[in-house]
Amino acid sequence: MFNEKDLALSTELIEAITFFSQKGWSPATSTNYSVRSSYNPNNYIISRSGVDKSRFMYKDLILIDDEGQILAPFDIQGVKSSAETEVHTDIYRRFPEAQCVLHTHSLLGTVFSQLYQKEGYLLIEGLELLKAFDGNVTHEMKEIVPIVPNSQHIPDIIRDMEENYKKYPDIHGFLIAGHGLYTWGKDIATAKRHIEAYEFLFECLYTMRRM
Repeated sequence: MFNEKDLALSTELIEAITFFSQKGWSPATSTNYSVRSSYNPNNYIISRSGVDKSRFMYKDLILIDDEGQILAPFDIQGVKSSAETEVHTDIYRRFPEAQCVLHTHSLLGTVFSQLYQKEGYLLIEGLELLKAFDGNVTHEMKEIVPIVPNSQHIPDIIRDMEENYKKYPDIHGFLIAGHGLYTWGKDIATAKRHIEAYEFLFECLYTMRRM
């Protein structure tokens, strides 16, 4: 159902999803993932809603347009795109270089997003793995992770990120309070590296605060 290049992208995306599931970052059918189609840059391969990520397969990926509409032949009755599809399409519009958007629900990411909601951001500085984020060349810097309120009305989340994109133009991701992490990258490997870097840094912050 996917062309050759999109099938290769799908394989790589499924490998990342499986990895995140094994790490415990996508519990209870949560989380969503997408990659820009190689055939049409305004179309996106995205995980469909309500699928156990520990059993994720090719049939669980669908193709949507930039308005979030499911495209044929994936528009089968009962098949739904992620509830947060609008977040994905908004990120792709804002960052034309972005080829992949990933959203996880880790324990520490969720806890930090709730604890620091009033501050509106999480600050990470001085740690070597900051260099894992695309464009960062030194650990001697501050990485801001904006935090926006959760909402079942997705346009609220998109609206609340407006000022953060303006204030922090070099961000690599953001947290939704009590919810989870979004990040993106120039390819699947880069976006996956960002997820891993954030999760390691969250563990560092948690450990340092305990000690």
